[in-house]
Amino acid sequence: MTRPRAPRTGEDGVEPIDVSQLVAKVPVWLDRLCEIGGQIDRDVAAAELRHIAMSMLGGHSQGTEAFTIREAKDGLLGFLKRPGTDAALRLNSRAEAALLDVLWLIPPPPELAHGQSATEAYLEGHLTTETLCAAAEDALIRIDTPRLTRAGVPAKGHGRPRSDTLEWAVDCLCELWERSTGTTVTSWNSSHNEYSSTSTSPAGIWVTEVISALSGDHLGSAVRRHVDAFVKSRK
Repeated sequence: MTRPRAPRTGEDGVEPIDVSQLVAKVPVWLDRLCEIGGQIDRDVAAAELRHIAMSMLGGHSQGTEAFTIREAKDGLLGFLKRPGTDAALRLNSRAEAALLDVLWLIPPPPELAHGQSATEAYLEGHLTTETLCAAAEDALIRIDTPRLTRAGVPAKGHGRPRSDTLEWAVDCLCELWERSTGTTVTSWNSSHNEYSSTSTSPAGIWVTEVISALSGDHLGSAVRRHVDAFVKSRK
């Protein structure tokens, strides 16, 4: 339902991304979090790191993001005109992602089996047309709502997806650091009483290491600016 914007690669707009080097580094990054915060849920933290990495490596412009917001809206509107389980499963991937996001948040519909989630029921084709339509209508509202800036105010238009930015990746890593270690992110920029262009706090060093590894370039000064902004936003 609706065609994706060009260019796209593969059946679903997804191009294979080489994550072999990433896989080797994730345990090292998790070990550092454990050193600071003790025991953490390594599986959850690893999944979050992979999500951030996929965006940094270009995943944000593939898969669901291979479709524009307009194409996602067209897909959901087309579904609402001719609703049904089969039609829902034929949604373009960005429209389906928006629908699944809503299903994660709504109260469990009555047709769910015991212990089953709404998303599981959706994938198994067990949700009623009424539930799917209500979720699609909510998804349309969410898609059409302008994103919020870091200051918490609506942006002018949709703009680039926030997951297409270094700012987003740094913020996600800072939040992961705070949740995993139980310590607050700080951003020192001095080392041995000398000015440093990069963050020299434990959190800043870790975030810089992750970002630089993912980007294939040393982005220390750019990361420091975004870590500084993250710290200020917490005050």
